[in-house]
Amino acid sequence: MNVVCTIITGNYGGYALALHDSILKFNKNQHFAVFVSKDVLNSNILNIIKSRANFSVYEFSDLNSTELALQLKDKYCESYHDAYRWGMKPIFINFLLNKYDHVIYVDSDIFFFNDYSFLFEELKKSSVLLSPHWRCSNPKIDLQNFKLNFLDGIYNGGFVGASKEGISAMNYWAELCLFNCEVNRGQGFFVDQKYLDILASRFRNVNNIRHKGCNVANWNQVDCKRILHQENEVVINNKYPIIFIHFTTSFLRGVLLGSDKVLMPYLEKYRDTLFKYTGNDIIKIFFNKEEDLKKKRLSKKHFSIKGFVKKVKRKMLNW
Repeated sequence: MNVVCTIITGNYGGYALALHDSILKFNKNQHFAVFVSKDVLNSNILNIIKSRANFSVYEFSDLNSTELALQLKDKYCESYHDAYRWGMKPIFINFLLNKYDHVIYVDSDIFFFNDYSFLFEELKKSSVLLSPHWRCSNPKIDLQNFKLNFLDGIYNGGFVGASKEGISAMNYWAELCLFNCEVNRGQGFFVDQKYLDILASRFRNVNNIRHKGCNVANWNQVDCKRILHQENEVVINNKYPIIFIHFTTSFLRGVLLGSDKVLMPYLEKYRDTLFKYTGNDIIKIFFNKEEDLKKKRLSKKHFSIKGFVKKVKRKMLNW
C-alpha cells in the first residue's frame, strides 16, 4: 500500500483538504495522512475529514515516539516551530513506513493537476526519491538563481518519497535536523533541505524525479520553460505536462506580478479549491500584503528623508 502525507499546524487544515481534493481526482482510493504539529483542527475541518475514506490525522502522541522524535520536540517545538515541522518530516515518513510500503511527503501548499501514480512506480526501485529544484543551470542567464543551487540545495524539501529501504536514510536526515536546522548559508546550512544533497553519497538507490512537470515553482522558470498549448494547458519544455505546482509566496508573486502569468489558470483553480475550506482568497490576500509592504517602504523612506533633513539643518545651525 502507498500513502501521501503532509505536515500542518492546526490553522492549515483547509490546505490539507485542498491538497487531498487534488489527489482524489486521480486516485479516489489514495491513502492520505496528516501530522498536526501544533494546535488543533477546527470542528468544521474535522467533520469534513471524518467524512472521507482513507484520511488519517495524527498528533505527536500517536507516533510511538522514538528518542530522536522526543529530542526534536524538546529542542524546537516551542522555540522554533518551523524547524520542528521540518525535522518531523523524516520521523513521520518512517512512522508511516511501519504500515505502508511507500510514502510520499509533500508540503501542504502543493496541488496536483495530473496523474502522479508514476512517482510511486519510481519508489519501487528507490530507497529515497527526491525532487530537484531545477534552478537555472546557466550562470550567464540568471547568476543569482544559479548560485542558489549550491546555497539552498539541489533538492526541494517540499517533496520526499521513501520506501522501506529508505528508513535508515530518513533516520540520518532526522539526526542532521536535530544537529542544526537553521538558515546559515555561509556555514553551509539551509534548514532541513540542504541535507538532502548528501543522501545519495551515503545510501543506496537514492534517486531523483526526472519529470520536469513535478514541483513547478517560481525558482525553475528558466530550466522549466512554460509552453502554452490549447485550452490553457501549459506543457513544460514542450514535453512534460504539469503534475504538481508548489504554491509558495514567490510563485504567487511570479504569476501575479512577474513573468509567470501563463500559469494564472492554475493559480485560480488552486485559489478556488482552497477558498471552499478556508474562506480566504489567496490572491486578494497577496495583493493586500503587497500594498501593506509598499506603504511600509514608503513610510520608511519618508522617515529616512526627514531624518536626513534634520541632520542637514543641525549642521547648518552649527555653522
